[in-house]
Amino acid sequence: MRHTFQPRWPEDETGYEPPQLTSFVYRDALDVVRYSELEPLTTWYTYPHVWHLDDGGVWRCCSRGSSFDSVRRYADEPEIMLHCRETPVKPPCPNNWVMLEPRRPYREDEYQVSEEDARAFIILRGRLAVYGISLLDVVVFDQDNHWWSLHEVTSGTTAWTFPSAPDGDRRCA
Repeated sequence: MRHTFQPRWPEDETGYEPPQLTSFVYRDALDVVRYSELEPLTTWYTYPHVWHLDDGGVWRCCSRGSSFDSVRRYADEPEIMLHCRETPVKPPCPNNWVMLEPRRPYREDEYQVSEEDARAFIILRGRLAVYGISLLDVVVFDQDNHWWSLHEVTSGTTAWTFPSAPDGDRRCA
């Protein structure tokens, strides 16, 4: 389901500082959207970010992909997302992940969210679970201020359930 968000950053961004990622609790795609309404880079980025949330939904760290990455590519090659786990960090990285994927109009074949994205999300969620990672959602943003929650597309709700995943190899950069 496509939704629209209303940017709440000023037209003149001179001196504007968006809120810190850690100023929010993320337990729902709507929480990601509330933050994104205040962050002008949400629609500017050309690459996905993967937020790593603790069991309370607090942002702890993140990783990012390249401009070639998407939920579809990660579904085919999930190990690309795991590069952030190659170097141990303290405290350990949480296993609850949310991906923010910007869509650019120059990639017409992938600009609109489709059934292919929903299938890729389900496949990727299963492949990451093997590594103890709970992929809570992929929230897609386009440059026309639309957003989609692939969790909502596949489950009917934007709210996430934080599983009690066993502590595994919890590292990220």
